[in-house]
Amino acid sequence: MIINNKEVATRIRLGIMMFTLVYLALIVLSLIYNFSKNHMIEIISTIIFAIVAILFFMRKYCYIFYNNEASKIILRYMPLQPLSSGNYSIEIPKKDFVKFEVKKSALGLRESVIMYVRTPNGIAKFKPVSLSSLKKREKQDLIASLDSML
Repeated sequence: MIINNKEVATRIRLGIMMFTLVYLALIVLSLIYNFSKNHMIEIISTIIFAIVAILFFMRKYCYIFYNNEASKIILRYMPLQPLSSGNYSIEIPKKDFVKFEVKKSALGLRESVIMYVRTPNGIAKFKPVSLSSLKKREKQDLIASLDSML
C-alpha cells in the first residue's frame, strides 16, 4: 500500500502563504489609507491571524509518504511549518517491526503515529509523526496496514 499526500500538503502550504500575504496586505493598506481611526481592523485581523497560526502550529501538518510493499515499512515525512527544515525517513524491516501507537495530543487537534522497532539493545521508539494532513480514509488505511503487520 502506498499513501502519498503531496497534493494536500501543497494546498496546505499554499493556503498558509496566501493567508499570510492577505493579512499583511490588509494591515499595510489599512495603515496607509487609514480605514479606521481607532485601528479596529488591524486589531481584529491580527487576532484572527494569531488564532489561525496557533491552530496551524498545534496541528503540525506534514507531507507524508508511506509504502509497505517491499520488505521494509517506509514512512517519509516533512513538516509543513514555516522555518522548519528537513526531510525525515523511517525505514523498518518488517521482521523487526514490533508495534505502533496512535496518540491524540494538543487538545485532540493532532493525531500522531509512533512506531516501535526491535534492535539488538531492546525495543526502540521513533519520534511521533503527525497524521493531521491525511484524509480520514488515508488514516484508516495506514492504521489498518500497520495493524496487519503485527
